[in-house]
Parts: sequence; structure tokens; C-alpha cells
Amino acid sequence: MKKKKTALILGATGTIGSALTLSLLKDGWKVYGASRLSDKKIAAKLQKAGANLIRFDVLQDNPKTLPDVDTLFLEIWDPSHPSLIWPVNFYGVGRVVERYAGIADIINGSAINVYGDSPEPAWEKSLCRPTSYYGHTRLAQERLIDYFCSSSGKNCINLRYAHVNTPARGVVRRFAEHLLAGHKISEYPDTRIQVIGLEDIVRMTKDAVKLAANPPFAVNCCHPRIFTHKELAEAIRKVLGKGKILFDHKKGGEEKSAYADVSLMIKLFGEPQIPVETIIARVVKNLGKGNASAV
Repeated sequence: MKKKKTALILGATGTIGSALTLSLLKDGWKVYGASRLSDKKIAAKLQKAGANLIRFDVLQDNPKTLPDVDTLFLEIWDPSHPSLIWPVNFYGVGRVVERYAGIADIINGSAINVYGDSPEPAWEKSLCRPTSYYGHTRLAQERLIDYFCSSSGKNCINLRYAHVNTPARGVVRRFAEHLLAGHKISEYPDTRIQVIGLEDIVRMTKDAVKLAANPPFAVNCCHPRIFTHKELAEAIRKVLGKGKILFDHKKGGEEKSAYADVSLMIKLFGEPQIPVETIIARVVKNLGKGNASAV
């Protein structure tokens, strides 16, 4: 009988982690989910679906207590604690990666912030020059993971996500709320941006496992459609039917863009299946139900 594939998802109760957990379970994987389990509702949903949840704090608990698995998925990021960005992304995740290096293939949910701001789209071999504290931590994290994996003989893939969206979370939701409240969208109207649906990110993350035997170092996982902040705000306002588009400046922002070339992604995973129009429509529908507090 064929052995069931096993996975540990670090950050299992997060937006991407929870959706990935449910999708892997549906595909027949045995899934362990590690997190602080602070969201009781999501934890209960995952347990009901068959996930083996483990209460685990990357900064305090011992990684040796975690089970052996075939694949480690890193989907940990908690924006509610900015002061923990560096300790969690580098020291905390690093401790877990060190435990699994040589044992499991590692799929790291990284971010396009590693490239830094640029007027041109970045591709996977572009020189990374992060312009944010968060970007620096994610680049350091990628290099640390690569070090542990290359020295142990196991493989890793860094999936550089760009602006993952659900009806209740993400940049489209934030833009829509700012439009309705009359708040500024951002500093500059011409800053480039890409958005992508959660379903596409989950699909690409799962498909990355198939590349583990001969993995690329990194893959940009972004929707190929590129907007300026103003264009995206206008598209959202059109569906809302109301709202005010405000920026700090009347023009500019190209040099403050963080966006990516997706040629490799399309070659490996295909085009995204969720249109941007669908992402926007879902957000507007969700707002119409009075769920603004869900962000």
C-alpha cells in the first residue's frame, strides 16, 4: 500500500496556512499544523477536517518535539505583532528549518518584498535590495533556509508571494475600505502593484512539491496583470459604485513599486485561475454583508 504523504504546516491557522491545510487534507495528505492556536474557530475547523494540530510557539518551544514529515510548509506571519517580525522570521523559523533540514523538503512562503522597490518588475535572478524592514527579514530568512538545506542535501523552494487576497483580507479589501471611508489609498497613484487570489496561491504552493527533486531557488507567485494604485482603486470604485480616491501626491510612485516578472511561474504552474475582477467582486460582496470588522 502506498504510504500517505505527510506535511507540517508552520502557521497552520493563518490565512494561507489554514487554506493550504484543508486543501492538502482533501488531497489525502496526513497534515500536522503547528501554530499558537490563538484563533479557536479556525483551529476547530481544521481539527474537524482531520488536521493534527500542535500548539507551538517558534520563539519558545523546542522544534525537536515536532513530528518527522516529508514536506515542511512555512506559512507563518503575524502582522499584529510588528516587533516580532525579525525574531519570528529569522530566529524562530530558522530553529524549525534547522530541525527539518536533511529530513523534509521545504516550501517557503516568502514575499516579493525581498527585491525592494524598483520602477521595473523583478525576476527571480534580480539582485535583491530590500527597502523595508520586513523585506530584509524575508531575504535573510531565504538565505538561512538555503544554507541549512544545501548543507544537508535536502531541497527548498522560496515562493515569493505578492498581495494575496480573500474577500475579508488583503490589499483589495483595504483599498475598498479606504475608498468608502474617504481615507487616502496610499502616498502615490502611479505605484505598480499585483494582486492574486488565495486559491491560486494554495494551488501553486501544493504544485511546488512536485518540483522538489530539481527545484528552482525561487518562483514569483503573482498575478501577471499589473495595476497602478490609481488603476486598482478605480477598478474597485467602479464595482462599489461609490467612494473617493485620495492620494498624498497627484502623481509619481513608479520608483516605489514592488512587483515581479511571472514568466517562470506561468511555465511551472500555469496562469492564475481567479481573475482580478472576481477578487474585487468578492470583496465588494463581503463588504455589502457588513463584514468590515473581519479584516
